[in-house]
Amino acid sequence: MSDIDMDSILAQREEATGSADTFGFTFAGQRWTAKDPVMADDEWKNELAELSSDVEVAVHYLGEDQYEQFVAAGGRNGIVLLAVREYTKQLQAEDSQGRPTPRSVSSAKRRKR
Repeated sequence: MSDIDMDSILAQREEATGSADTFGFTFAGQRWTAKDPVMADDEWKNELAELSSDVEVAVHYLGEDQYEQFVAAGGRNGIVLLAVREYTKQLQAEDSQGRPTPRSVSSAKRRKR
């Protein structure tokens, strides 16, 4: 088995998304940018671990200025948290080539065929 070329993976990610450590999502017809929880630096993650409310967490992901704009557009903290959850689900559902991974089929479903 060959080594994983993280330099190549990170360069491809930045080329595809335009950022090494954020992801975008759309809400209220606008594009918002949140910190990628996987690629965030240690300081950001340590600060996240110290937060005690969903509002604080949402502000941490978007930044104060962008969160204010997000709320003014009708957003709330739960939408930010849902965007983060959906983003991490997408990461888990992609293979190394960025293609969706097939869903596993339980043995019970296979037997019904």
